[in-house]
Amino acid sequence: MSNYLEIPNLDKGFPFRRFVHEGEVLVYPHWHKMIEVIYVTKGTLHLGINDIPIHMQAGEIQFINGGDVHYFLASPNSERIVIQFDLTFFQEDEMQADGEPSLRQLFAKMKAHSTGWSKETVVKMQTLLHAIHIEDETKPLGYKYLIKAKLMEMVALLYREIPAEEDDKTRILSEEITLKSEETLEKLDEIFSYIEAHYKEPISLEEMARFTGFSIYYFTKFFKKNTGVTFVTFLNDYRLNQAKWLLINEEIPMAEVAEQVGFSSVKTFHHAFKRAMGIAPLKYRKTIYGNKLTRN
Repeated sequence: MSNYLEIPNLDKGFPFRRFVHEGEVLVYPHWHKMIEVIYVTKGTLHLGINDIPIHMQAGEIQFINGGDVHYFLASPNSERIVIQFDLTFFQEDEMQADGEPSLRQLFAKMKAHSTGWSKETVVKMQTLLHAIHIEDETKPLGYKYLIKAKLMEMVALLYREIPAEEDDKTRILSEEITLKSEETLEKLDEIFSYIEAHYKEPISLEEMARFTGFSIYYFTKFFKKNTGVTFVTFLNDYRLNQAKWLLINEEIPMAEVAEQVGFSSVKTFHHAFKRAMGIAPLKYRKTIYGNKLTRN
């Protein structure tokens, strides 16, 4: 079973999301750039992080650092609040005081499972997570401001009250994995930024290999290992996602849609879209518009 990269579609101006997992769920090994917090509100959860098994009960909280490979199996009738956020959310360059560890260092060295915290700290963290959950669920006026305030408060709590892991083999292994993951994330960030800037143009494996400083063979292997898909598949999926936005938001001909998202011809675009979506692009546009009219 291979590990795969998860790329949530987060708002760059507000890189945060929250969701609730319910019931018996199996999530395969994956990793992502964001920090993830799992708060078990009902039932139990069997979690694995970097091949270390963790059993969670109702009321317990687990932080997962960016780059850590994780998976879980939840019990029936269970429930978990999950929040994810990118560290850019905190504008660290402006917030970090002299002598403080960086946020990445903080998350790498802290006791990430709430069983290692004091009872008072656990209650404080539960209260913060509940408040974030309610705000994002109900979305009252100004909810984003309150969520950001609560996340800032959470980080302050981590600095002040969450102890660091002891210098054992587990923590050293975790730091080695984190360092390696940061290097991988930096390289993937470069690749994704390049795709975002150039997807409208032809992009070859040779071009990407030169850009990354890898051989074609190593680039192909590196990308597949860390994303779970080939580079060509990822690039086409990215282009198709851009095409879907154009199809439902711009009244332009198919030839222009194909050109704007980097396909060499309308025919190639049509076949790729239909293979991925199970429906032709023109029919997709008409279906979406029809559903909009029905709802209105």
